Amino acid sequence: MERVHRISVFIGCTIILLLLSVVVFVLFFSPKDVSADHTGEQRVFGATYMTMNNPYYQELDALLRANIEAKGDVLLTRDPAMDQTRQNQEILDLIDAGVDAIFLTPVEWDTVQEGLEAAAAANIPVIVVDAPVLNTELVACSVLSDNYQAGVLCAQHLLSVRESAKIILLEHVTARSGTERIQGFLDTIEGHDGFEVLAVGQSDGQIEHAMPVMEQLLAQAPQADTVMALNDPSALGALAAIQGAGYADRFLVYGVDGSPEGKVLVNDHLMTATCAQFPSRIAAQAVEQAYLASEGSPCQKEIIIPVELLTAETVGRYGTDGWQ
Repeated sequence: MERVHRISVFIGCTIILLLLSVVVFVLFFSPKDVSADHTGEQRVFGATYMTMNNPYYQELDALLRANIEAKGDVLLTRDPAMDQTRQNQEILDLIDAGVDAIFLTPVEWDTVQEGLEAAAAANIPVIVVDAPVLNTELVACSVLSDNYQAGVLCAQHLLSVRESAKIILLEHVTARSGTERIQGFLDTIEGHDGFEVLAVGQSDGQIEHAMPVMEQLLAQAPQADTVMALNDPSALGALAAIQGAGYADRFLVYGVDGSPEGKVLVNDHLMTATCAQFPSRIAAQAVEQAYLASEGSPCQKEIIIPVELLTAETVGRYGTDGWQ
């Protein structure tokens, strides 16, 4: 009972902190239109991610900003809030602001095409970060985590600790990064007797969506004992639902991100593992390629950043109070 209470309190606090962080971002870090301040010596870059309602994108934005501001330049950030039509409009707004390059995490990997075509027509290079786009011919460079391998590593760990598993998957089908993680997991358990997927749900990578979806899936498949979530917010939402159903003692919970919240839960044996991304490495590479592209210099078409599985035995390698 004490363990269940700890999970409930931790996840409740996490949700509150997440909401507060979004408010802080909107009030203090969502930048004004700086196109009027653009001088011949100062460069302005744009960024639009899938959503700012996710600690990973908040961290990635902060790291990109730090790298760019260290050079005396400016980053102009927009938040599409999981709306691809809005993101396409934001790309147009950034073009109008005269940015030198755009950092992009697409809401939908295919229908972002309209925005990509507009940037290409304006000769503004796009640097994709975190999640790929369908038409890579329209982007200068993609800097991505090894998303498929993240799913593979989670599945390999599951196979090493269980002789069988009844699995629930939490997906985000419009984000290619999420589908690659789930596919890596599925390909790895394929052919292993006793490892069965009982139910699949769409969480959109959001903690507040994952919890009610997981509650519904648990009602459909009460015999389930494992969840593979596309990211840590989904894993946290799933864990809250598992705890509420009284199944915490039997469940293995896997996520992807290596977020501070996820690492704390792994360290406390409340979450099984999180496959760590390295936003600092992604940001550094993305900024380097953005400067090259904006100068008309050749840049790498694709850069894949390795991921690493963190369990209770290895999570201390990077600490639990920040990202790696």
